[in-house]
Amino acid sequence: MRGILQIVTPATELALLTPEERRVAAGLRTTDVSQDALLEAMDLRVAAAICAECNIAVAAGSAPTLLQETLRETFRGIRGEDLLLARRHEVEIVSLDVSGSVLTASDHYVDPEAGIVRRLYDDRVVSWGSGKLVVTYKAGFAEVPADLKMAALDFFRFAWLERARDPSLKSEEIDVPDVMRTKRDYWVGAIPGRAGEAAVPPVVAGQLIRYRNLLGP
Repeated sequence: MRGILQIVTPATELALLTPEERRVAAGLRTTDVSQDALLEAMDLRVAAAICAECNIAVAAGSAPTLLQETLRETFRGIRGEDLLLARRHEVEIVSLDVSGSVLTASDHYVDPEAGIVRRLYDDRVVSWGSGKLVVTYKAGFAEVPADLKMAALDFFRFAWLERARDPSLKSEEIDVPDVMRTKRDYWVGAIPGRAGEAAVPPVVAGQLIRYRNLLGP
């Protein structure tokens, strides 16, 4: 069952790359700040597309992110032993309230990577019951993992190189001799390969397996 997700403390940054990494990926010198605004905007688009590809849960009024945030999630009618949080990776429980009763650290167990919380009684896993459950927790990365950083860099390079390309252009022919003759053919109707297009390029999608979440309640 999916809970109601709220952001308590949002991430301080949504971009996945540093300014220096963006400049290098764009083929600029690390000290060249002339394109920083454009590069940052592209980095944010890359991060948003990666979150879309990975089905990162969205809280009202806030952009999804894989970086660390403090969240509050409210559940009702939970049955069974496994409580699946909307966000995962480096999960740390701040507080856990079950029908007005606050559980101590010895009363529950969390899998920090999977985002699964289990209730304990006498060190045994027991069912959550059907009352109201409010979980406040931290989830997401304090530092971008190396493989996620690589996926963001590959995607950023691809997006930077493709930024000026017209996706509706089918072919282009340039004939120079008597100074330039240009012929362009454009796709009419649906553009091949664009229908149902993924949020990220295929080479990047393969790098995101660890971060992908299943859709649905």
